[in-house]
Amino acid sequence: MKLSGQEIELGASLIENMSDGFNPEKYRDEYRERVQAMLDEKSKGGEITVAAPEAPQRAQIIDLMQALKQSIEKAKPNQKAAPAQRKRKTASSDS
Repeated sequence: MKLSGQEIELGASLIENMSDGFNPEKYRDEYRERVQAMLDEKSKGGEITVAAPEAPQRAQIIDLMQALKQSIEKAKPNQKAAPAQRKRKTASSDS
C-alpha cells in the first residue's frame, strides 16, 4: 500500500501531538485481576462459572484521513487563529 505525503505527514503529526511518557501506574491488568478472583473463589470451595463470549460486532467504516485530521485538531494545544493577511496591491494590479 502506497501512502501519500499528506497521509504520512498527518500520521507523524498525530503521533507527535499525542505522544506522552509511559506511566504503568495508569493501567490495570484486568485479565489478571479476573483470574485472581476466580482462583480466590475456587480456593474457598466455590464454583467458577464463565460467561459465554459476546458475538463480535461489525465495525463502522470510517474515513481514516478525516479521523486523523480530527484527532490532530483535538491534540493541538489551544491556539488562536492568526488573522487573515490582506493582499498587497502591486504596481501591475493597479490598472
